[in-house]
Amino acid sequence: MMKFTVRQRATLMRVGKILAFAGAVLGTTKLTLAFSTVTSASTAAFSFLIIVILSAYFGDLLVAIVTSLVATLCYDYFYLPPYGTLNIAAFSDWISLAAFLLASVIISRLAASAAENGRRAKGLHTALAQLKSFGEWLLSMPDDQLTLSGIAKEATHRFALEYCSIHVYGEGKWQHFTGSAASDIFRGVEQQLEDCQDHARNLLELADEHLLGVQYVQIDKGAAPLALLAVKSKTLPADAIGAIACLIGVRLVGKQEAIGRICNMLHSSRG
Repeated sequence: MMKFTVRQRATLMRVGKILAFAGAVLGTTKLTLAFSTVTSASTAAFSFLIIVILSAYFGDLLVAIVTSLVATLCYDYFYLPPYGTLNIAAFSDWISLAAFLLASVIISRLAASAAENGRRAKGLHTALAQLKSFGEWLLSMPDDQLTLSGIAKEATHRFALEYCSIHVYGEGKWQHFTGSAASDIFRGVEQQLEDCQDHARNLLELADEHLLGVQYVQIDKGAAPLALLAVKSKTLPADAIGAIACLIGVRLVGKQEAIGRICNMLHSSRG
């Protein structure tokens, strides 16, 4: 069975949506022409605009713009004289076509923006609920039961992450503690992260690698770096990942000095 990457699947879905909405425009054209006794060019134009709005809502701006262009060509070819050509005889028809195209593009942009804002708002609401739940879990865990691997595992579970690990510099090298991953990316990331074990203590060097799309966020104690959170997620916003790192940093510091807690965790995790 052929496997596709995330980017390839997204491209295929986008092409499928373009074909679907272009087909909807052509189908609407056929219907309005078949019932030309009760429909007009205005009816077709209004129907095309509805399809454009739907394409922007269920697709994205590119899908909506392509749908707008297909609708404009159909409107010109079938509803503006001379019919059956892409030529336009009257200047007023040029104005009508330009107004239709402009309206389509503007509506596409507004509808796509509204849909994206709605998705972001929904994602933010979900992320806030997840952060609240994760914070409550962190606070409820006794110090002697809290481990770096346990934190990474819980974050993977609560935020539906593809990958999550916490990196700590100790004993002259980087060490990482992972949670269980929810996808096949786990092995690939783990294999490549082995090359990071002997890096110098330079968080930016490690962060710049962006292994397999993994995002790196510092876990800080005030202005000083405490550890490094590595996360891969399709849906979680960057701000939410930063908030996760902040929660972990606050919890790790706790009542003890950060370095002492991390050293204890390193030894307990090995044990």
